Formats: sequence, C-alpha cells, structure tokens
Amino acid sequence: MNRWQMAQVEFERLGADPSVVAAALHHLKEWLEEEMYAPYLPYVDSLLGRGKYGVLLDSFWRMIPFGTGGRRGPVGAGPNRINPVTIGLSVQGHCHYLREVLGLRGDICVVVAHDVRQFLDLRGMYPGVTGPLSGLTSLDLARISATVYAANGITAHVTGPLVDGNGQKKCTDRYISTPELSFLIRAYGAAGGLNISASHNHPDDNGGKFYNRHGGQEIPPDDEALLAVVEQVTRVETMPYEEAVDRGLIAFVHPSHHRSYIDLNRSLCLSASRSARIGYTPLCGTGMTTVNEVLPALGFTVHLVESQSAFDGSFAPVRYRIGNPEVPESMERLQQTCTDYNCDIGFATDPDADRLGIVARQEDGRLSFFNGNEIGVLLLQGLISSMRANGRLPARGIFVNTLVTSELQRVIARSNGLQVVGDLMVGCKYIGDVLRCLETDGGFPPAGEGQVGRDTVAGGIGDWVLGCEESHGYLVSPHVRDKDACGAAVTLAALASELKDRGRTMGHLLRDIWRVYGYFRNVQRSLVMEGIDGLAHIRRIQDVLRTNPPTALAGMRVRRFVDHHVAGGPLRSGTDAASRNVLQFDLDGGRRGTVRVVVRPSGTEPKSKIYVEVPSAARLGGTLDDASDNLLKSVSNLQLDEIINETNLFADHVAGEVVRFCLGREVLGDVFGELPAEALLVSDLVTVENRIALCRVVLPGLVKQIQAGADADRWLTEELKKLGDGARGLVKNGAVAWLGAGHVTMTAEERQRALALFG
Repeated sequence: MNRWQMAQVEFERLGADPSVVAAALHHLKEWLEEEMYAPYLPYVDSLLGRGKYGVLLDSFWRMIPFGTGGRRGPVGAGPNRINPVTIGLSVQGHCHYLREVLGLRGDICVVVAHDVRQFLDLRGMYPGVTGPLSGLTSLDLARISATVYAANGITAHVTGPLVDGNGQKKCTDRYISTPELSFLIRAYGAAGGLNISASHNHPDDNGGKFYNRHGGQEIPPDDEALLAVVEQVTRVETMPYEEAVDRGLIAFVHPSHHRSYIDLNRSLCLSASRSARIGYTPLCGTGMTTVNEVLPALGFTVHLVESQSAFDGSFAPVRYRIGNPEVPESMERLQQTCTDYNCDIGFATDPDADRLGIVARQEDGRLSFFNGNEIGVLLLQGLISSMRANGRLPARGIFVNTLVTSELQRVIARSNGLQVVGDLMVGCKYIGDVLRCLETDGGFPPAGEGQVGRDTVAGGIGDWVLGCEESHGYLVSPHVRDKDACGAAVTLAALASELKDRGRTMGHLLRDIWRVYGYFRNVQRSLVMEGIDGLAHIRRIQDVLRTNPPTALAGMRVRRFVDHHVAGGPLRSGTDAASRNVLQFDLDGGRRGTVRVVVRPSGTEPKSKIYVEVPSAARLGGTLDDASDNLLKSVSNLQLDEIINETNLFADHVAGEVVRFCLGREVLGDVFGELPAEALLVSDLVTVENRIALCRVVLPGLVKQIQAGADADRWLTEELKKLGDGARGLVKNGAVAWLGAGHVTMTAEERQRALALFG
C-alpha cells in the first residue's frame, strides 16, 4: 500500500465529511507526485510515519482561505498551511488582480513589508525534519513575494537588501510595521502592498496581508474579487532576486519616507509637557522602528524592556510566546520595568506594531493593565479635551468604532457633539474604509449604499478625531489607514504628562469618566477549537444560534436578536457573509438597561469569540470637561467601587453562562458532554478540547501518579507539553479548582503535592 492509499484508508477512518476527504486526497496526490512539491515530501512523510492523519487531513483538505485581508495560519506542508507555495500563489493572484481586475497598465509598484517571525516548529509538528520550512522567516517570504511581483513587471519597494551580493545570506535588519506600510503605500502612490506577518499569532504561524492603493485592506465585495483571482492561480512567475534588483523591479524604501512617517506621528502630540516617565516593550517586534523612535525624538524619557527589545521571531522572552498586548501576561516584564524606573505609563506593541497595550498608574499609584476598551475611552476623552483646549476640535468631528467595541465610547463621543459611526463590522479595514469615503465622497456611507438604519456622517478627513477597535487597535491620524500603535502611544504619552502635571493619573481620569458617562463592563471570551472538527463546531455554534436563537440567556429575556447577515442588507459576496457572520443578542438587564451579547467566529484564528457588555445604571450625565470638582466628588470612591464590583461580577457571570450555553448540549449536542466547571477557569488561550481533557484525563492521571509514588512533575510536564511554554500557568486556575473540589479521593498530603506542581 503506497502513501496515498494509506492516507485514504486513515482519512476515511477519521469519519470526516466525504467531500473533505476527497479534497484532501486530491491535494495530497498533487503534493506527492508533482515536482514543485518534492522539497516538502519529508514533512508529509513525517506526518504519515507518525500516524498524524488528523493533522495531515487538516493540512490538505483546502487551500488556506483568505481571512481579514489575506492568508494567515500555521506554517507547514500542504495547501492549508503557510509556506512558500501558498504565499507565492497568493502574490501571483494579487498581480493578476492588479492587472486584470483593476486594469492597471504600465509601470505600477507595490510596497512589501515583513515582520520578525521565524518558524522553529515549536508545536512539534515535524520533529527532526529539515527542508524549505526549517527556520523559514517572514523575510524569506518577503523575498519570494518581491521576486514574484518583479516577474510580473510590478516594482516591489522593500526595506533594503533582502539578500547579500551572492544571493544567499539574509541581510536586512530593517523592518516596516503594518501602519508604516499603509503610510508608504500612499507616499509612493503605489497600487497596493503586502505585509508578511501573522500579527500577534503563535510564533509558528505566518501569513500575508494585502493592501489597496488607499493604504487599507479591501472590504466586501472587492476582497472577494481578489480572492476569486487568487483561487484560480496554479502557476507562479518568479525572477532571480539579483536580476530584479538590477532591472529596478526591486527597489529599496528611501529613508526619507520613514522620516516622514516618524514626523507624522510626532505632529500628533498635542502637549508641550514631557513629564511622564515611560516604559516600553515591542514584544520582540517591529515597534522598535516606530514607538521607540518617535517618543524619544519628542523628548520623552523612555525605559526599554531590554530583554524584549531585540528582534526575535521566536518571541522566547515573552510569556507563553504570545506577543499580544491584549494578553496581560505578555506585559509582565513591562510592568516590572515600569516599577523599577517609577514610570507613569508603559506601552507594549505587538510584532507588527499596530496594536497597543498599556499599564498605567491607578489613583493609589499601583500599576495596572488597561484593556482595549478602556484605552479607547482614555484616548477619546483625552483627544476631545486637548483638541478643545487647543481650539482644534473640529466643529463636526467624527469618531468611529466597531459594533463589538464599547458603547461607552459612543456615549462619550455623542455627549461631546461628535458624529459617530459605531455599527461597523469587526476589523480596522472597515474603519479605514470610512476614511476613504470621507476623503473621496465627503461622508459615510457613500451615496447609493443604502443608508437606512446605518450610522451616517458628513465631512472630510480634517474632521477625523479617532477610530477604535476593542482589540487594542486605534487610528489617530487620517493619513494612515490601518490601526497604528505609534500614534496612540504619542497621544497617551502627552495625556499622561498633562495628568501628572496636575497630580493625577490615568486611573483618576478613567474613574471620572465612569462617574460622568457611566461604568460599562466588557468581557471577551474565546473558544479555541482547532482542526476540521473545530471548524465544524465553530460553524455549528453560529448555525444553531442563527436558526434557533435562544429567547433567554443567562437568565435574561432576549429583548432583540440581530442577525447581521440580515440587518446589513443583502449579502454582497462570500467575504461579506463571513465578515457579517455576527449574531447580537440584546438582553433585558432591568434597571441596568440593555446587556449586549455578540457571538462571531474569528477571521484570523480558529475560535468563536463572545463579547459581553453590561452597563451600570448610575451616571452623572453631561460631559467631563463641564463637570465641576464638587459634582465629581458627589460620587465617592466607595460608591464607585461598589458600582464597579457589582457590575463586574454580573458581567463575568453572564459571560460564563454564555460560554457554557454555546459549548453545551443545546448548541453542540453531545460533542463535549457535561462540561466540567473547572474547564471554564482555564485560560482561553488553551483549546476547548485540552481544557476538558485537563479535567477528565490529565488531573485524574496526575493524582494516580502521585499516589503511585511516580515522578509526577516529569509526567505532568510531558502531558502538558502540547500547550507550549508556560503551560502550568495557563491551566493553573482550573487545576487548583479541580483539585480542591473533591473529584477523587486523596489525602491532604497528596492534594498539597498536586497543588504545589502548579505553583
């Protein structure tokens, strides 16, 4: 029996959908037989030899799909993985799109950027295998992309030499962040751009995000046109790198353009004060070329997290190797640096420097993590107050955020007389499209797109105040069309300085905002489910909730159910259907008002995402700028704390109940059975399957190891290896709760030994 026949038998044994099996076998046959795939055979053979048929099926059953603006996912062999083949096909498709769909003729150019990633097979998919994926970097994929553009007669502007004179050694140590890429596209008048990056994903992931001539990502239905072209590509044109350079088809970004980007961000500083001491970590990524250049150039004192300041595609110095400022644990070293140097605020940026996280001082001087919605609130109020004080607040100022971003931001904007677009689908590409419309049409949405029931604004880019996403994405400058951590950091550094000069902190400001406009608690939960089965579960959650929406959630009546497949008007494309696969449940929260629950699949990772927002009933009203000290003091700290604590507890309860409902029998049937309560306490970074297995398999096995006198520490390390670095920290809360709940009989000494293994 040959390799293909073995795979056929085992794929069918897995019980997958016959169409999935057929597609996987078709693609696998191509990769086993065609010469262009020969270098990847050792990777395929490794999976076959170790019986990893589930991984093999997932790697081959489809061409890796376009998500939010491009392809992103695990590096590996097969069409459903990121590798030189799938990236090359994507770039070739982009060339066809520019030439054939957009009809661009003559000399055109693009900008190609890349982040710091390097594939080290940390997940252990291909142990001992060497080949074209070994050590594959974003730079390698950028070089391949540039040569494909060149072969199609399109000039690719890159950071600098991607190889040395003999065409082998990787040379450049320069990087372009995602927002600077957006800026450069506009500066060059380019037809578009590409960033080789997987943003904040696991270091074993990579991808490519494509940009249009406006510096933003295509939105439906235009992104579907790009997708349709890419999916038809079967052959990739390429050109030797040195030849492309000699012919001027690969050109290097001039340093003057980078200086212009830096100067743009410097111009966003609305304060002359530089009193705030600042900590900063790029989380091993490209932010060293943006935030760490701009803030010192403005005169701020910046203390770097030295261990995370070198470009490192393994992200080894970051806890869990998760370079995501949405995750508080990723900022532990930043918090320590801020403590050591008595910083007032600390910034963290993700590997492509578009997302921003902060730690900042509370009223009592403690350093705390602020979530994405809270940062957006501080930015918005800070900009409104500073612009008003400087006479720069536009008479018809415009604020934009997405549907799942906090309602509090919209309340602040409207209370201060701003125009608001707050009903956008998830993704900064939609915020960037609002800017495009303001620039070309003088308003949003443009005429003819159906304005009934939609938020509408009139004005130009000079009326721009801020765009926000809950996922730590902020757009301060209208001259960049993707979220930009740099502009947000400049604004917050100035705000922190102004507050410090008045003896106040970010915590003071945020609490006064809550006094005036009301406290809103936002909770986000993620249900990570990988592989083909996981994709089916994610789809089923949406399908069941859509076709049979619950009439009550978490004990509250569903006052309004909104299926955004319907509410947004006719679906314009498959990508539009994917982007609008958003289900909204407005619950009757009684005196609180409307409690909002939103459920959607992620566009970039294998997960269902759940958003819960609970408002409090108490608020002073008016605007913060008009509120007197006496009015603010009328709500004491004790009263505010009671409001916050009570709202938080209720919101966390609601989120937990929604998670339990989505994973339970009413939605997924008997897929997971009766959910162990402790599994819901495990970090959302862990897959649902592994969270449940912890409670059903790993912890009972650990107790048996302890009772047998075995090396339980070593056994546990091996069992949790698949969860990656810091596995015990990820599962600690669930493990401690399970061990204390009396699920198995053990002595007090045995329980203590087990608990000690989790720190």
